Amino acid sequence: MQLPLFEPPVHFNREALGRCLHAAVVAVDIETETRWPGEGPRLDYGLSYPADVTIIALAWEEDHSILTTVLTAPFDDRVGEFLKDLFAGNTLVVAHNAVFDIRQLSKLTGGHTPDHLWDTYVMARLLHPAVNASYSLLAVAAALGIPVSEDQQSLKSQRGRLHTLPLSIALDYAQADARLSLQIYQQQRQIPFNTELIDWECRAMREYCRMAARGVRLNTPFVEQRLSELGQRRDILVRRLAEDGLTTPGSPKARARYLYETKGIPLPRYAPDSGYFTRAGRRRLAAQPDAEIQWSDLSTRTDVIESYLEEHSPYRERLQDLADYLETDWLMSTLNGLLEHAVLDGRLHSLVTIATDTGRRASSYPHMQNWKMPAMAGVAIGDDGFTLVEVDYSNAENMMAALISADSNLSAACAAEDFHSTMAGEYFGAVWKEADSTQRQRLRTMAKKITYGTAYGMGAERLADSLGVTLDEAVAFIRAKDAAFPQMTRLRAAAQQQVRQTGLLKLWTGRQVTVPTAFVAWNYLCQGGVSEMLKRALVLVSEAFESGGMRSHVALDIHDALILEVAHDEWDQALALTSQIMTSVVPNELNHRTNPPIRWRAHPNLAQNRHKWGAQQWHPGNDK
Repeated sequence: MQLPLFEPPVHFNREALGRCLHAAVVAVDIETETRWPGEGPRLDYGLSYPADVTIIALAWEEDHSILTTVLTAPFDDRVGEFLKDLFAGNTLVVAHNAVFDIRQLSKLTGGHTPDHLWDTYVMARLLHPAVNASYSLLAVAAALGIPVSEDQQSLKSQRGRLHTLPLSIALDYAQADARLSLQIYQQQRQIPFNTELIDWECRAMREYCRMAARGVRLNTPFVEQRLSELGQRRDILVRRLAEDGLTTPGSPKARARYLYETKGIPLPRYAPDSGYFTRAGRRRLAAQPDAEIQWSDLSTRTDVIESYLEEHSPYRERLQDLADYLETDWLMSTLNGLLEHAVLDGRLHSLVTIATDTGRRASSYPHMQNWKMPAMAGVAIGDDGFTLVEVDYSNAENMMAALISADSNLSAACAAEDFHSTMAGEYFGAVWKEADSTQRQRLRTMAKKITYGTAYGMGAERLADSLGVTLDEAVAFIRAKDAAFPQMTRLRAAAQQQVRQTGLLKLWTGRQVTVPTAFVAWNYLCQGGVSEMLKRALVLVSEAFESGGMRSHVALDIHDALILEVAHDEWDQALALTSQIMTSVVPNELNHRTNPPIRWRAHPNLAQNRHKWGAQQWHPGNDK
């Protein structure tokens, strides 16, 4: 049932809408119902798919003037037909954070989305990025020197209570936002820029909007059964933890006391960037260096608990119940949230948008990129006749590091049968050569931490804490890595110096990204490079499926993987085509700057897929 924001009259200016359809560029801005109607996600309801659209504002240019019109709920079939006409033509549709607006409007169009899109939010990050910048509508306007009225600025903070304002004010506010989006677009088009990069971004936005509108089916009966089982499991864990001295496992402060007092784990050493402390705790201890550590300073998030459960950890057995409780509690919360988001049509319509300055995407409302597998296996499934299949880039960020640094030693390590064992040989030298199989397994685990920790900017102190070694040993490992891969070491130093001077770096595609500190420069180059590669793979795979008349499509992208929804009668063709495209995104001239050349690997692991994204679904060789 649609919950109208306003009482009639409904606004529908047929003449204005007809003129709008003849415009070359039309900016769209919507408002949604923010009052929770009793179903759907209670938190941030207005940002969820079930939230009804209440206002649609449109702006376009005519005779060098910007005109606007507005539509208000409840909407009838005329609105859906108008939007389908707008989306199907050659009109360029402009919006700020377009994935949200288009996802919500797709409920009125039967799933239709625009063929031509310009997202002023995404383009601000591409065309005029700035260090530590906000990319809100008003911030982007300010960055481009576009004036904004005080009334519009004031109303931004009142969006959640538009329904309490006079109708005329709410309509003026929405039209002002649509007008401002169009003005931003006009200014952005004046910026001299690489047209190829702009084209990639527009094509990607088209696909992200399609993904959000289409959604992925939630396996509701399976989720409800899992919740029942998990509830019983959590009750057992709560009783066992209470018997062991932790009566309130949901309290972070109580968990900290349990860890470091009841279980006798030594308190972590404070460091400004330590993940063992909460943000508030780090601030307090930074301001009071001589202060004693308090329980409230300490983080007890899942990643902290997991660090105490790693192989060979003396605390592994002591903390297993707490780790299981946190995992179970997180899973129940996540599954309940998914049921709320899917209340309208049984599907998950996640918003995939740029989340970092590197260009890396993340999903929200609901979150789907932080799903833990196999815990979430079977939760999302393909439609009848389809199966979800993950196709991921193997060792993507290390191969990207080899590519951008042209380091042949690193490309050789990436080409090895076991990358982490090869890296362990570089770090540990004679110790690795003389180690037995058990010792090598431990050294290989340490090598992974060295490789990924240093790539993400981890210094010697944090590395020593992570590995459980002395500071001198950690320094020696870092030096061994630098010596083994000299080209990468030189480029990393050059990137850090450039960030100190300009705050900017260029990715392999030529895209410029802002970097807040030199500390994370190398991470931004590698992570941003993989993001660019995956974005282009998404576009090319989607367009290849469409041009081939295939029904298979990309359902989601996750960090370094595409999640396909593969039609069973297109199985071999779709998977082969996807792998071929993903492995050839980067131009050959870049791949051949090293010896051996970079050879990207992107193939589905169907044995694993049966227990991850493809769980509860058909695979070749079974009847499920």
